[in-house]
Amino acid sequence: MHTITVDAPDISRAWLEACTRLSEIPGKKAFHTMVRIARPLQEDPHLRAELDRLRAARTTPPLYPVDTVVNTLFPVALAATCTTHEQLSERYRALYPRLQREVRRNVHGTYFGRLVSYPGTPDKPEPVDQLARVIRRLNKLRTTAKWSAVYEAGTAHVGDGDEGMLEGADASDAGPEAVIRAASLDTQPRDFPCLSHCSFQFDSATNTVHLAAYYRSHYMFDRAYGNYLALGHLCAWVARHAGLTPGTVSVMSGCARLDCTKSELGALQDAVTTPLFGLGA
Repeated sequence: MHTITVDAPDISRAWLEACTRLSEIPGKKAFHTMVRIARPLQEDPHLRAELDRLRAARTTPPLYPVDTVVNTLFPVALAATCTTHEQLSERYRALYPRLQREVRRNVHGTYFGRLVSYPGTPDKPEPVDQLARVIRRLNKLRTTAKWSAVYEAGTAHVGDGDEGMLEGADASDAGPEAVIRAASLDTQPRDFPCLSHCSFQFDSATNTVHLAAYYRSHYMFDRAYGNYLALGHLCAWVARHAGLTPGTVSVMSGCARLDCTKSELGALQDAVTTPLFGLGA
C-alpha cells in the first residue's frame, strides 16, 4: 500500500506537496494519506492564481471554481454578514431546501447543511445543529475547569444532548465531533458525502482548537484545495464563537488520487514563490 504524510505551513504548500508526492507513486493514488496544515487560511497568491487559471481552462468536463467548492462546506460570504452562529445557522437553514431543489449536485444535501441541519430520527425529528453543540461544548471546556472531557457524537446519534459530557480526563484529550454521513440516507456508493466527519480538539495549554477531518476519497485537482480552504474557514468560525484560537487542520483521506496532467502540475510547481522541499515523511 502506498501512502503519504505531509506537514506544511500553509494550504497552498500542503496541497502542492501532496500532489507532487502523489505524482511519484505508480497510478498516482495513495491510501490513508495525511495532510496537516499549520495555517489553513494562508495561501500563496501566485499558486492560487495559476490553479484558478488551470481550472477555468478545463472544459471537458468543466470544474467548479475553488470558491464554489469551498461554499459547499462553509458559506464564506453568508458567514461574513452574520455576527453569531445562530444567525448563520438560521439563515442557511432557510436557504437549504432551495439549494437542494435547484442545484442538482445538492440533491442529497451539502456538507454545511449536514453540519447545521443534520437529519433527525423518528424519536427526535428536529434537525440538529451540530456546530452549535460543538461551540457550546468547547465554550464549557474553556470556561469551566470541572468539565475536562466531552461525549463524542461519533459514538452515538448526533441528537444526543450535552448531558453525556464526562469529567475526570485531561482537557487536552477532549473534542466534540460533527458527523456528515447519515447511514439511513447515504446509501449511494459514490459521490456525496465524501467527507465523513469532523473532529474538534481543544488544546487547553494554548486555548486553541484543532480540526481533523476524514474523507473516504479525494480528487486532488478537482476538490482537495477547496476542501482544505473550507476546513480552515470552518475551524476559524468555530474558534471565533467559542472564544478560542484556530489551530492546525489535519485531513485524512481513505484514498487520494492525483487527477491532473503532468504539464498542469509543472505549471503549479513553477508558480510557487519559494521552492518546494520535503515537508512530509
